Amino acid sequence: MHKKLRLGLQRLWLHPKLILNFIYSLFLNLFYTFTSFFRFKIFADFGSSISKMPSARLRIDKRLYLGGRYIGDMSKAKASLLLYRGACFHAAGKVKLGPGVGIVVGNDARLTIGDNSYITANSIIFCSKEIEIGRECAISWNTTIIDTDFHHIYYPDGTTNELSKPVKIGNRVWIGSNTTILKGVTIGDNSVIGANTLVNKDVPPNCLAVGNPMRIIKEGIDWKE
Repeated sequence: MHKKLRLGLQRLWLHPKLILNFIYSLFLNLFYTFTSFFRFKIFADFGSSISKMPSARLRIDKRLYLGGRYIGDMSKAKASLLLYRGACFHAAGKVKLGPGVGIVVGNDARLTIGDNSYITANSIIFCSKEIEIGRECAISWNTTIIDTDFHHIYYPDGTTNELSKPVKIGNRVWIGSNTTILKGVTIGDNSVIGANTLVNKDVPPNCLAVGNPMRIIKEGIDWKE
């Protein structure tokens, strides 16, 4: 125990920014997780932010990491999480939102991210209704996930688009960089989405999907880090 403490103090001495991050994280824990403060559920880089409007809920089962470094200092350290009225963000385990990640959960919407899932640099999630991301997912940089069209489209026959539809991403899904995932999509467990893919339809489990428009090029796959 003493050895671990000594190593921890040496690390703080060599990396003084960790002290600033610790103090900042302490403040966030006092403000947002007061009843379970002793568990220290939030650890954030200085400048990362959580904004929660009245009646919004922030639920963290294990720990939420905000910011950090990605491939050296290629991405800025700040991450942001904004919850509108009645919104719910549920970190269902240990969840990491990497540097430059921005998440918005709209009025009465719900976003759930499973245990040991992480989102790397500069990705964006906008949840207007419901988005569910499973456990052990790897979401690469510059990914965009949205469950809404944002605007109504009126067609000649008098109909209009359905503005929002839930998005569900299964367990152990790897999403490549610069991917966009649109409303109403379900991605099955253990699937891989190639870089620069536009996901506008469902992906079955254990499949490799690529391209714009997206197509399934392999079935029955597996992957690991």
